[in-house]
Amino acid sequence: MNHVAINLSPVSRPRLLADNLILDRAISVFWQRGYSAASLRDLTSATGLSAAALYHRYKDKDGLFVAAINRYADIGLTGRLARLATAADPLGAISQFFAEIIGLCDNDPDHLGCLLVNSCLDGGLMSAQARSVVHQRLGEIEHFFLANLQRAAALGQLAPHSEPTLLAEILNATILALRVLARIDPDPAKRRRIADQALRHITHRTKE
Repeated sequence: MNHVAINLSPVSRPRLLADNLILDRAISVFWQRGYSAASLRDLTSATGLSAAALYHRYKDKDGLFVAAINRYADIGLTGRLARLATAADPLGAISQFFAEIIGLCDNDPDHLGCLLVNSCLDGGLMSAQARSVVHQRLGEIEHFFLANLQRAAALGQLAPHSEPTLLAEILNATILALRVLARIDPDPAKRRRIADQALRHITHRTKE
């Protein structure tokens, strides 16, 4: 869910273009225009591939989108989750993830949001495969929450009757809401209030 640096240097001859360069340029198109509005002309112009070359590499627009969304998630999400998963304090790792997402929301002058989350709103126009990939990559966040909540429960950091699965679902839904809200509402204080309220479910300790 991170901002991705896109290489927009002059295009090379198609046979010299590396996959990652092509995908970075495709990410920029999908991010700015959305899946449904990104035309073949937009994609060939940005990537430097002819329509025939694009279809040869990725079969169709949907195949290019799936490859691009996976690269986007690999760059912006996978590393972040892996880094935070090593934290000794599982609840601290969750709080830090929220802090980093809030930071991304605050530093998004063009209000592009998160390509993964944006794609959820465009999901009805995507293939089943593309929707599945978006769902799977966003699911990594919920799995991160669940794993850390389960660790926290084992350490006695959660209230006795807490339900880690339900808490993980609530936290994941809050992240999605924050990323959507950041695109339409400029008030950072509102985002922090929402995040703080969600985190209260896990940071509240029941007195012995």
